[in-house]
Amino acid sequence: MLIEEDDAHRSFVERTPQWVLVLAFGVILVTFWQAAVDLSGVSPLVLPGPYEVLQDLIFTVTNLFSGGYVLDATIVTVVEVIFGFSLACVIGLTLGAIIGATEIGRKAIMPYVVAVNTMPKVAFAPLFVAWFGFGVESKIMMAAFISFFPVTINTAAGLGATSGDLLMLFRSLEAKRWQTLLKLQLPFALPYIFAGLKLAAVWSVIGVVVGEYMGGGEGIGELVRIAASQLRVGRVFAQILLLSMIGLSLFSLVSLVEAYFTKWKQRDNH
Repeated sequence: MLIEEDDAHRSFVERTPQWVLVLAFGVILVTFWQAAVDLSGVSPLVLPGPYEVLQDLIFTVTNLFSGGYVLDATIVTVVEVIFGFSLACVIGLTLGAIIGATEIGRKAIMPYVVAVNTMPKVAFAPLFVAWFGFGVESKIMMAAFISFFPVTINTAAGLGATSGDLLMLFRSLEAKRWQTLLKLQLPFALPYIFAGLKLAAVWSVIGVVVGEYMGGGEGIGELVRIAASQLRVGRVFAQILLLSMIGLSLFSLVSLVEAYFTKWKQRDNH
């Protein structure tokens, strides 16, 4: 009886499956998009309609799965994203641990990390090309440079958010610094750390595309640049969607790893 009353008081949104809401919102966006194209009178060369973009998306996907040049570009971009994200994780977790667990890290290193993050990172792309060349190395470094900051900050915040009472308990038990870090602070910091990793997963794709825009003749970013120079705006949209899928896939992978390592947190919430 109580269950029926709870169901009756739940809103329509709460009772509707998520995939239905996502699909409905997508239909609304496409409808507004088509209406904007029809009513504005803008040339399709500037703003193509959903149908034109769908045609280019079908071409892009077909070329991808048939082993064409889109597949080659996708492989290059995926490799750059994975290595850039991995490097950002190593740098971010290391700096975050130093900042979050040591006084010198908070007072001496943190200001430099914040100062670096305030710099316009896109402006560093020509420097990375000059230092590492037009190969994948400059794109990997650009991705790591753009995406390491959220990992660093969230790791430091998570390690610093541990309960003071628990820290005092560990000190009373004469636990060593590394024991406190690994057995107390790190488990409690995992939700913070994975939040930073999710941001880095998305930002690493941005970093790679910025690097590919600088040249090198490889990757999806280069395909976007070429399509834009040829005024194939529909093709640009299709390739941007492909980049979004790469970022979404990496984001989902991080979420799966998070769900595995934070099962204890989910059990506590229930």
